[in-house]
Amino acid sequence: MPRGARPVLATAGAVAVLLAVPAGWTASWPQVVAVDLVGGVVLLLAVLARPATRPPSLHTRALGGAALLGHGLLVALAAASGVLVALGAIAVVGLALAVRRGTGPYRQVAGVGLLVAQLALPWAVVAALFAAGAPPWWQARLALAAAALPLVAVLAARRHRVELTGYAVAGAVVAVTVPGLAPLVVAGNEPLALYAALAALGVALVALWDRPPAADHESVRSGEPKEAGSPIGATPAGGLAVGGPSVTGRSGVVVAAGGALAAVAVLAALPTVLAALVSPYGSRGRVWSGVPTVLADPTVLPVGLALVVLAVAAVLVGRRVRPAVLPALPFVAAALPVLLIAVGAPWPVLPAAVLLAGLAALLLAALAAPRPALATVAVPVGAVLVASGVVGLLATRAGTLAAEGVLLVAAVVVAVGARMVEVRVAGCLAAVGAASALAVTAPLAAGLPLRAAAYPLLAVAALVLAVAAATTPARAVATTPSPADATTLPQAVAAMPAPGARVGRVLDAAAQAVALVAAVLAVEVARHLATVCVLWGAAVALRLLRRGEPAGRRWAFAGIAAGSELLGAWVLLAAGGVTVLEAYTLPAAALALGAGLLAMRIRPRLTSWPALGPGLVAALLPSLVSVLAGADPQPWRRLLLGAAALGAVLAGATRRWQAPVLLGGGVLALLALHELARGWDLLPRWIYLGVGGLALVGLAATYERRRRDLARLRAAVGRLG
Repeated sequence: MPRGARPVLATAGAVAVLLAVPAGWTASWPQVVAVDLVGGVVLLLAVLARPATRPPSLHTRALGGAALLGHGLLVALAAASGVLVALGAIAVVGLALAVRRGTGPYRQVAGVGLLVAQLALPWAVVAALFAAGAPPWWQARLALAAAALPLVAVLAARRHRVELTGYAVAGAVVAVTVPGLAPLVVAGNEPLALYAALAALGVALVALWDRPPAADHESVRSGEPKEAGSPIGATPAGGLAVGGPSVTGRSGVVVAAGGALAAVAVLAALPTVLAALVSPYGSRGRVWSGVPTVLADPTVLPVGLALVVLAVAAVLVGRRVRPAVLPALPFVAAALPVLLIAVGAPWPVLPAAVLLAGLAALLLAALAAPRPALATVAVPVGAVLVASGVVGLLATRAGTLAAEGVLLVAAVVVAVGARMVEVRVAGCLAAVGAASALAVTAPLAAGLPLRAAAYPLLAVAALVLAVAAATTPARAVATTPSPADATTLPQAVAAMPAPGARVGRVLDAAAQAVALVAAVLAVEVARHLATVCVLWGAAVALRLLRRGEPAGRRWAFAGIAAGSELLGAWVLLAAGGVTVLEAYTLPAAALALGAGLLAMRIRPRLTSWPALGPGLVAALLPSLVSVLAGADPQPWRRLLLGAAALGAVLAGATRRWQAPVLLGGGVLALLALHELARGWDLLPRWIYLGVGGLALVGLAATYERRRRDLARLRAAVGRLG
């Protein structure tokens, strides 16, 4: 038999004998536990006394001692006192193994001993409380408190036993995780969110203390060599391995455990947080229903504390994120309303604090240097808090007006001070929306009807239009790039408007939308609607007079102003009972003709059809249809329509414009046919036959000359502009 095999066989035989001896006589469970614990402790003390023993012998003694201690623990489950004794012995022996410094295989034994001791300590506390008759919730609470001891072991191992850091980290994570989930199985309605949050904080501390580079430096300073097979060395992937597992793998386990605990805490706290944000005072009341009754609810305090603990853990884990408070922002935002409900903060402290906190988050995201992580976290959090705060302040009229005023101020700050153009545009739109809401709410709060808000809204639209004019720079289009730049920049980028122009265009569009809403609110009373239209037309007309405005935008503003004035005139005519068709069509036709004449003057190459055609059609066609389809004789309308058509023909022929000549001539021809049809029954039939015959004879006699005249007429009409 090889000499090295004798200690192995002797140890195995001794373990077998110790396990079999109690079966030889009628032994009580304490006797069995005593034999197992004594035997296991002796074997492990032998390992502790001679750590440089050959690996087979060392491993055999360690495994034999562990088997005896494990068997003793199983037998000791018969009573809480036995479990306490067994766990105490296991913890003491494990710590003793970890304290002794050694090299080679002993490091693994010491690491496993440290891990087992970390797991035994919290359970020893539970066993002691169970033996003392403490209720289950006290057992869970002190077990969670006792889990701090394994965390201390991680810190001690990092400073004095770097080679055992991996084992200490694993033991601490398991020792903290199990008590953190205890409310799932323990009776007594313990707050799961707080337990899981504290456990997650413990895992975050483990992740903070587990720094492999510092551990490696500590090992080098202690003077211990890095052997090829030692737990400290470079892994094949290039990472540092401390205590067996690589840094990457160990970090992944720690992050997974902490993330799972944080997820459990968040899910447990979610119903309370939603209730605090949506209906903090019970069932949601109606808008302007009065100051709600506030009662303190201490039952939600553990949830608020759990969220604060999660915020601290997030700061520890994300310490490299800038700003450092960013990872904790969602938890702090959720904890704020919960804690205010727990202490019974009077109204409107809760909604006002939530609103201001949300606005602070949004302002931070808008005014700080652009960071994707900041916007991703701060914008959703801020939006949720702002919505919750506004809903809470709707209980009274003063609260509603105050909320809208604060929103308006914050939006103006974003519109003025944001660094990105997109954010400034969003701030402008938010400011317009807040101002419009304030303009509508103020008259309603004063007891006025809804249509009374049309004039404040119109004032808001005019103010926005003025701000747009002041914001948009003159000729606010990027300068044309040089030939060298044109080869590198796309044409679309080269013609992109300046940032101020983009903001100004958005404000112009927003002003038109607000004015449209004002008109809709005033539609109930015709004179109010007409007043709104006339005033808005005047405001837009002033807007187009600004110097440096591009021609295209001037035309757009002119069309809006003219259309608004025309609509106001139509509303007044309809309200006054005016039924004359031309009272509605001639103003529109005059506007169209005026715009066409101006366009032809500005653009000499513009023909008469697009410039004058719409106006002539609006002036002549409705009256012509009324004459042709109407049952009444309408002599004055027929006479005036013919005179207008003749005037159009003469004016077109004088200025050599084709559209007036053809449109006026067509109307005259249709009127002539209409008159002929009306006089058909007034004259004898032979007159028509005679006139027709004479006309045919005349055409036949002068056929060739009439063909030449018709060709010259067609050529002359074709030459008209």
